[in-house]
Amino acid sequence: MAHYEPKYTWRRTRPDEDHSAADLDWIGLDGTEYLGRIKKETKGPTKDKWHWACSWPRACKGNPPSPSTGYAETARQATQKVEEYWERCHLVMAQR
Repeated sequence: MAHYEPKYTWRRTRPDEDHSAADLDWIGLDGTEYLGRIKKETKGPTKDKWHWACSWPRACKGNPPSPSTGYAETARQATQKVEEYWERCHLVMAQR
């Protein structure tokens, strides 16, 4: 499998100002627009998998494609899923 290089900006999340950012929870941004989140699961049946969840662009309207969430083995794979979903929204959804 080829190595995927993220196209968008990814930042660690912070629960609040009193906590430092962690390497297990990230949000993706296209400029200032939120495109999705990846988070490493630390417990339960999905322990050690990366959960990915996507948003769709505000410039788009209509029915967003599916699926918009899932699990991946690595953070890089989860990042790729979110970014591909974001770009697919631009292709299949109508522009406002």
